[in-house]
Parts: sequence; C-alpha cells; structure tokens
Amino acid sequence: MNTTKKKGGWAAGVLLSAGLLIGVVSQNAQAHGGAQDVTVTITSKGYSPSSINVKGGQKVHMTFVSKGNGCGNAVTIPALKKSFTLKKGQKKSIAFTPKKGQTISFACSMKMFKGKVV
Repeated sequence: MNTTKKKGGWAAGVLLSAGLLIGVVSQNAQAHGGAQDVTVTITSKGYSPSSINVKGGQKVHMTFVSKGNGCGNAVTIPALKKSFTLKKGQKKSIAFTPKKGQTISFACSMKMFKGKVV
C-alpha cells in the first residue's frame, strides 16, 4: 500500500473549498469588442466578485445578476449616481468609463455588502 502524500495537496483543497464557500473576491474584467465586461453575482452572502480590476479610460459593461434575496439586491453606486433594486433572477447592466486610478465603490442600501471597481 502506498502511503505517500503530495505536498500541498491538502492546502489546495482547503483554498478551493474556501473559494467555493465565500465566492470570488477579485477578478479582472474581460475585454470584449473594445469594452471590458464583468458580471457581479448577488447572493445572500454578498457580491461575487467583490473587487473588479479594470483598465482606466476604457469602457466597462457591468452586469449585476441576482441569485438570492436580501439587502444585496438594493445596489447603490454613488460615483455614478446610480441605484437600483433587483428581484431574484433579474439582471441589470450598466456602462461607464472609469478614469485612470479611479475606484468606483458599490454597496447594498444598508452598507452590509460592498464591492469596488479599481
């Protein structure tokens, strides 16, 4: 019987499990047709990803998709002067062009769940 274990195997399993439980923390926007596309999933645990990396000066198409109920569905984006509320299963897309070095924050109406575009 072979009892040899791979080094780091358990650590990778723990990290994978943690990522599945808490969702994606950071993600780069995907370039598509001259714009940067990103989808933010809203669950009862918050926004995933909660941090989105984009290139300043290039248009961003951002879609929020509600997968649950809760305050995360009431999204406010103060820098863009936008706010909206989704029901489970609904989507809302917005487009904007961030300045280089600008951080655009978004949050639920109660400020319990937060995210940002950097």
